[in-house]
Amino acid sequence: MRRIQISLLLFVIMLLFACGSKKSPTGGPEDTEKPSILSSMPAEYGDISSGIIEIDFSKAMDKSSLSNSVFFYPPIANRRISISRATMRIEIREKLQPDTYYYISLSNRIKDLRGNELDKAQTLIFKSGEPKAASLSGLIHYEKEEDKNSKIKVSVFSADSLLILMDDLSGSSYNFLALSPASYRLRAYMDKNLNGRYDTSIEPFFEDVVSITERGSMDISMVYEDTTLAQIKRVKQISTHELEIELSEEISKYDYMEILRQDSMEALTVIRQYLEGNILRVLTAKPDSSNYKLRLRNLKDIKGNISPESSISFRPTEFIDTIHPRVVEVSPRNGATVNDLQPLIRITFSEIILPERLKAHLTASDNMQEISLSVESTNGRTLSLRPQQELANYRSYKLVIHEDTQDYNGNGLESKWESVFLPIRR
Repeated sequence: MRRIQISLLLFVIMLLFACGSKKSPTGGPEDTEKPSILSSMPAEYGDISSGIIEIDFSKAMDKSSLSNSVFFYPPIANRRISISRATMRIEIREKLQPDTYYYISLSNRIKDLRGNELDKAQTLIFKSGEPKAASLSGLIHYEKEEDKNSKIKVSVFSADSLLILMDDLSGSSYNFLALSPASYRLRAYMDKNLNGRYDTSIEPFFEDVVSITERGSMDISMVYEDTTLAQIKRVKQISTHELEIELSEEISKYDYMEILRQDSMEALTVIRQYLEGNILRVLTAKPDSSNYKLRLRNLKDIKGNISPESSISFRPTEFIDTIHPRVVEVSPRNGATVNDLQPLIRITFSEIILPERLKAHLTASDNMQEISLSVESTNGRTLSLRPQQELANYRSYKLVIHEDTQDYNGNGLESKWESVFLPIRR
């Protein structure tokens, strides 16, 4: 009996110790932190005439990930690359070109020992001797406002398509320093789905060629691929003689336009035609109340897509046009100052006004000396004028647009328009 009691007591003690013991953890949280480049020896833009470059990372790196991950420009054929924990060592075993920038690009295919990719593709720039420096800069434009906070992956290639440098850009401008005077191809895209490549139609893209000698300039426009073709959406009759044609998108040009009466195929005479984005304004002879077909050929949108033809049928409304044209806007505005002694004066009307029907003059406000004006250009309802001689500095001038300025039907302004501005050139 006593043996049984002692055995039970030992069992209870062992059970209590077993319940109170804790095993050591078998692991920890997964390492997902991406490695980054910390420094280099020599420092970036330093001289590499010694033939040795060391690049330090934030974590120990996997040497097996080096294949097709490190790029040199100019190309270096005889070289050795090794990794010792967090340091990459590059030994250049050939003669360097004199006075030349060398670019070493590391793609994010380089990984640490846990398989995490480099945080971003990056190019380190070094030099041999004293190379001549050039730069490339410009603004960054976005088709969609939401993309302004996204990173842009940029690659710069030589004229013979060799990779020179890689970088991530953001914001509204960029500036690449330490380039050699030459021709370059710049390619940029946003990797919005993070798959490491450009996907057409769902990601914005840019590519262009630029030549630089000292300071080159080229803006980057991040736009989406567009394969839709421009079409005529509607025709609106503004007056007896003016048509407003709305297109499905902005176009840069078209090759041919015709307006035909459908029953007789007789052409309606087109007097003027003005393209403003996706609006085409047309001044025609007086149509009758028949059905017409308007046809445009080879419409080219701003992304280069060409629509071979688009047409639409419409029926003009007969009415007597007694509406007076109005001055909508004048630049320089009334009371403004300008820093040009021969400023461009823009007048926008409520309808098309032909240059020969504009009646306007410019006079000095103090002595009423009249300055001759010439029509520089017409664009839709806007006429651009310029004084034929330099205006006097610090002397105000009055622009008068007279009531006898007429539209194509002979309707004049209800009242004259006056605007005063002051040229100041320091």
